[in-house]
Amino acid sequence: MAKKKGRKRLSVINLGTVVFLVIIIYLTAYVIRYLGKEKLAIYEVSESNMSENISGTGMILREETLITTEEKGYVNYYVKDGSRVRKDGIVYTLDTTGKLQSYLNELLEEKNTVSDEEKQQVYKDLQTFSDSFSDDNFSEVYEAKSEINHDLMSYTDTILADNKDQLEEEYGSGSYVEVRAGESGLVSFFSDGMEKVTDATFTKKDFDNGSRMEDLRSREELSAGSPVYRMVTGQNWTLVIPVNEDDYNRMKNLEKKDIHTVQVTFRADNFVTNASFECQKKEDSCYVMLKFDNYVQRYINQRYLSVRLQLSETSGLQIPASSLVQKDVYKIPAEYLTRGSNSSSDNQVNVLSNNKNGEEILTQVTVTKYRTEGENVLIASDKLKAGDRISNVEKAKTYTLKETSVLQGVYVVNRGYAEFKPVTILERTEDYCIISADDSDVELYDRVILNSETIKENQVIY
Repeated sequence: MAKKKGRKRLSVINLGTVVFLVIIIYLTAYVIRYLGKEKLAIYEVSESNMSENISGTGMILREETLITTEEKGYVNYYVKDGSRVRKDGIVYTLDTTGKLQSYLNELLEEKNTVSDEEKQQVYKDLQTFSDSFSDDNFSEVYEAKSEINHDLMSYTDTILADNKDQLEEEYGSGSYVEVRAGESGLVSFFSDGMEKVTDATFTKKDFDNGSRMEDLRSREELSAGSPVYRMVTGQNWTLVIPVNEDDYNRMKNLEKKDIHTVQVTFRADNFVTNASFECQKKEDSCYVMLKFDNYVQRYINQRYLSVRLQLSETSGLQIPASSLVQKDVYKIPAEYLTRGSNSSSDNQVNVLSNNKNGEEILTQVTVTKYRTEGENVLIASDKLKAGDRISNVEKAKTYTLKETSVLQGVYVVNRGYAEFKPVTILERTEDYCIISADDSDVELYDRVILNSETIKENQVIY
């Protein structure tokens, strides 16, 4: 009897060990499978917009002329940089004896203070610099410093104009020569030597020469023939932007659509306006010519401008590109949809088939209706295949299902399982899509599967 009890106890121990080992093996296999399985991710649909842009740096071409002095002497300006003068208006005085320069120095010593107007202009320059500065363009520091110096010099130039009567009383009207403008326009005291470049004569090298606007003003005596100011006439100007072949074709496509204007954002001050444009190929290079009829004074002392062209802007709902899936659907005439015996919606089709006796029978199949396209609808069902015949019983008509077409969509998991919802894509990048909020079955804040390849339609998520 003792021996039998020992065998029974041993049998029980062996069975428990086996069960334990089975559980361990199952758990190990489950963990390995879980770790090796791609994790399911869910994305919440949000509102967004997507812009199609072209960025580049263009060269300004204006109606401008560099004016030189006919005699040697000291130049003192009557107008501020960037101001407009009429024809025969005084632009500067030429002191051929040096007496005027001595008088100016005396006036500056008497002034010896900075006016509120001068301070405000300096504050304005500093604010503009602060708003537009970036670490990528440190040279803006030197440009801001130069701009402040130029503003202060402009105020000293106008001292002579304010004291003209006193000057003539002390030195006589013949002590200096008043030089007048030959035509009306904007006066600039800066030049880069590219005033003669036009739409017809510019070359590829003009974008690589690195020319900078240099201040023409000087307290030193100038020789005859020295440049003293630049005259800009007219409001029309052109910004020529070199572009690659792809961007050139994108702009040409706008022209084919009879679109001849584009929104332009100037990066220097974030100013936004519209401009007409033309596309041009020259010396095996592609260019976009932006045409403006205003704002010439705004950038009068700049030759090169960085801009962004907004070709289009699309608003809608944003989804990840990785969430897109394709579904095979059938296109059938809408009149073949019918209602089931226990349904109030037309989500059934009558399928014709033959029984074992060769008799024709009619079977109702439930379908999912996705889209309406005119008189047709897009449907899908696991119980349908190409070649099946469906019937419109009332009209005694039949229709044979043809090859499937592809419908694009996403898996929505609001209800705990993967439900296919079609979408209409408006714009797409490598990572994201903008879909129509009106023509898609997806709504704001819907939860969609981010990595669509990890799941199947109707699969339970939670």
